[in-house]
Amino acid sequence: MNRYKKVAASMAAAIFLLSPISIQAGVWEDYVGKSPNNVLPDFSYAGYHHGEEAPADVYSLGYTIINVKDYMAANGLTARQALMNIAAKYKNREKAKVIIYFPEGDYVLHTKDDNINGKSFCINILAGHIVLKGDGVGKTRLIMQDPNLPNNPNTLYSSPAMIQLRNNGEAAPKYSTKVMADADKGGMSVEVEDASMYKAGDWVCLKVVNADRNFIAEELGRPADKAMTNLVKVGVQVYDAHQIKSVSGNTVTFYGPLLHRVESKYNWTLDWFKHFEEVGVEDLTFVGNCVPDFKHHRTWQDDGAYKPIQYVRMVNSWMRRVSFESVSEACTFDGCASVSATEIEIIGNRGHSAIRLQKTTRGFIGNVYDHTRGPLTDDRSQILEDMGQFHACGVSKQSLGCVVYKVKWGRDACFESHATQPRATLIDACYGGFMMYRMGGDQSQLPNHLNDLVIWNFDCKGTSLQTKKAGRFIWWTDPGKSGWMCFMPPVMVGFHGNVTDLHFNSDEIKRNESYGLAEVAHPSLYRAQIQERLHKIPDWLDELDCVDLTTGLGRGAVGTLQPADGRIYNLEGQYMGSDLNTLPRGIYIVDGKKVMR
Repeated sequence: MNRYKKVAASMAAAIFLLSPISIQAGVWEDYVGKSPNNVLPDFSYAGYHHGEEAPADVYSLGYTIINVKDYMAANGLTARQALMNIAAKYKNREKAKVIIYFPEGDYVLHTKDDNINGKSFCINILAGHIVLKGDGVGKTRLIMQDPNLPNNPNTLYSSPAMIQLRNNGEAAPKYSTKVMADADKGGMSVEVEDASMYKAGDWVCLKVVNADRNFIAEELGRPADKAMTNLVKVGVQVYDAHQIKSVSGNTVTFYGPLLHRVESKYNWTLDWFKHFEEVGVEDLTFVGNCVPDFKHHRTWQDDGAYKPIQYVRMVNSWMRRVSFESVSEACTFDGCASVSATEIEIIGNRGHSAIRLQKTTRGFIGNVYDHTRGPLTDDRSQILEDMGQFHACGVSKQSLGCVVYKVKWGRDACFESHATQPRATLIDACYGGFMMYRMGGDQSQLPNHLNDLVIWNFDCKGTSLQTKKAGRFIWWTDPGKSGWMCFMPPVMVGFHGNVTDLHFNSDEIKRNESYGLAEVAHPSLYRAQIQERLHKIPDWLDELDCVDLTTGLGRGAVGTLQPADGRIYNLEGQYMGSDLNTLPRGIYIVDGKKVMR
């Protein structure tokens, strides 16, 4: 571990030790003791490379670097044309090994003149081992000057993204084999009919789609309401993406645990998972022009006009040190696995959604600061700072094992859980608004979330009038009586902050420990679980915990290492010592402030 990492580790430890009065959580004791009463899934495999490391410094990889500014000048192209040409050159290469570098400056990647016959189109980048790289947040700006038009004006979210980093997938999996034996949740292996087509390192999807009424009743713990048409007609849908660790005979062993019990009678399969790997976006700002008076589901301009970027079918990929300004939807990871989005700021006019993990397995969203400005939902005459995107960071569709870690969202927002069967989500050490009917999801796609939602040490900053009027926080409303919110009982540990108007019924919560009192010991469940698994905290997590986005240097600047401990750092966050008099003349950071030597 280098000197910087040692400093980061000691600082991170101090950050987590200096928390409010802590209470030991019995739910944690059940987890580490492998008690039959344990209610916690193992979330520790979430993120890039199973949570064990950060992406490397991309300039150390030996990739080809394409300077977009130079490419534009040499070929007489706009920024959009240049990016499309570069993308076409590397189309469908699994290992493109390219850094598409945007030097400091503004790059307009979409205007109304790019529409064809009244239709907008993505810039598709179909390759693996490819990185979009800028010179820093606020320095390199990728701009949507005009909205992307909706594919269907009546489908308010149907505008395409400006950029898609994607794998096109396939109509049917290259390989598929039946699961032949039951396997418990938490296990690491399955027995299949024929494992000969798979090998260590392959990515696969443990899958079931089955409308058997007994299966649905097992999943809900009750019969499904007829209004839940997706669940009733399509059935239980689980897509659990895994990387194979080993194959022995017809037994396939994974790196991570199963997050759903497998019963072979329901026709589970193990399918080939087509994807690209090692795709990153870092050190830049995406700029949109979303409406200043956002209203949910008013028009397509509110809900989906400015969506700068999406990832589709990517694994071991990332976004880091990125900001979004005035966007409808910051970023969606769709059908991905083992992806991370860290050190992200969302500013400007508030929009529809923040960072979303959609049909994604073991995704990680960490250290996001969402403080967009806009109308207060309960009183639109008030245009206020720190409202946040209408749906804060969260999950959608058949996501599984995802973590939302140390995210700060607005006081007029709530975590997203956008229905169509997400499971096993950890909302960990976050703060912001907490309110009913804000998680998203069409009635036909309910429930919002199935089993294993865990809310750990949440710091509540307020709620909505609708929640207050309900008299209590109702996790399961009746879809047959215009209800629009259905959650299987969550685990809630250390819920604190502004809880005066939030009352929870014990019969709607699986476990509720230390409610309204204080944080429990282990301020972060993810951090505790990964330490339990690896017997150490990974360097990347210690370093992430030292980044405070709320004290970023300048508007839109992602924060730098700023400890209040007297240690001295340069502007790049490198530790320089403890005595200014021994350092060369220049500008340094001490206790979060710039100091001239």
